[in-house]
Amino acid sequence: MKRATRTLTMLCILYAGVANAQSLEQIEAYERRIDEQQQQLDAMREELEALKKMVGMQTMTAAKAEPAAAEFVEVDADDDARREPFVVSRSDNSVLTLGGRVHRVIMQVDDGASTNGFFMDSDQGPTMLRADIISRVSSDWTLAGALEIGIQSNRPFRVNQDNPNPGTDITVREADLELKSDRYGTFSFGRGFSAAWTTPEIDLSGTVPSALLATGNLAPGMQFVDRATNELSGIAVSQHFADTERLLLVDRLRYDSPSFGGGFQLSGTVAADTRWDAALRYYPSFDDWTIRAAATYQHKPFQDLDARYDLGFAARHNDTGLNINVGLVGGDARDGRDLSAYIIKAGWLANLNTLGYTAFSADFSSGSNARLDGDEAESVGLFVQQKLDSVGLDLYGGFRRYEVERPDIDLRPMNVFVLGTIFTF
Repeated sequence: MKRATRTLTMLCILYAGVANAQSLEQIEAYERRIDEQQQQLDAMREELEALKKMVGMQTMTAAKAEPAAAEFVEVDADDDARREPFVVSRSDNSVLTLGGRVHRVIMQVDDGASTNGFFMDSDQGPTMLRADIISRVSSDWTLAGALEIGIQSNRPFRVNQDNPNPGTDITVREADLELKSDRYGTFSFGRGFSAAWTTPEIDLSGTVPSALLATGNLAPGMQFVDRATNELSGIAVSQHFADTERLLLVDRLRYDSPSFGGGFQLSGTVAADTRWDAALRYYPSFDDWTIRAAATYQHKPFQDLDARYDLGFAARHNDTGLNINVGLVGGDARDGRDLSAYIIKAGWLANLNTLGYTAFSADFSSGSNARLDGDEAESVGLFVQQKLDSVGLDLYGGFRRYEVERPDIDLRPMNVFVLGTIFTF
């Protein structure tokens, strides 16, 4: 009996040891599995952050835009209209994505003498194809490359009453290398946006790119009618409402500092022909409000301008979606003219259906001395834009009126009605 008891006790001890060894092995296996999962999560988080930093992946509160000589200018699409790019390939330290946009418009123009319809690719965030690659160089540095090709059939800057079908334009919009560090900032080299490119950023209305602060970009090539002769004057909308000859998409060196002081950022660009610019942005973080502010200076942006100054401010109440967007422009021309312009845009961003947000906006802009001493230009716009999140589509419609007064000619006002679609992929 004692021997049986002793044997049973030894078997229990042996079983307990084996069981304990098995439990230790299980614990170690669980620890290894947790470590592996954590590494995978870290890698996925790092890849997600890298993708978010690529163009086309910003959130709705980081929208972007830009100004012009008598008004504001050519602009890329608002970040609200973008979808996540398609990941073509990924490796341990790099991600390659492809994306693009198709932006088509139907426009009816009443120039005071006749009414005509036009079909075109928009200049407000044009149709394009884009490739981005980002690679991690070290724990603190990433290297990114971007190539964007604009493809426009009947580009609005070339379309007018005399030339409704000018053909197809294929342009390299961006060909850029970017070295970025959270600690030291971002260095950009190649063709891309200048530092003073702020207008899409200073527009929180949700009607970007259907109704840019660069109001002339809706119908830039359309000509005003001479009231005396009732004939086309040769004076285009872009001459008084959009300055295409400025630092915008250029071959340059650019630097953007890290964010400091609660939302400040400094940026600068150096381009050919002693052209340069500088920008100070202020994007603070608040729970109830989204705030954007920027001030820029451009030295010899192009042609007859020696200097140009832009100020922008926007605020959106996050709960109600009500917003206000303001842009101011000043400049010194080489013939002594002092250019000035402003735009005020009010909007409402609302969730009225399950398709996506609906945005409404109304704006008024005014500029003077754009081409001649004493000239005046005014524009009024009303727009609505509906987002269809499930398919990456935006639909919009709107009306804009252009009026120009010049000392040398009496021009009729122009009324423009537009329907547009933006498909982002």
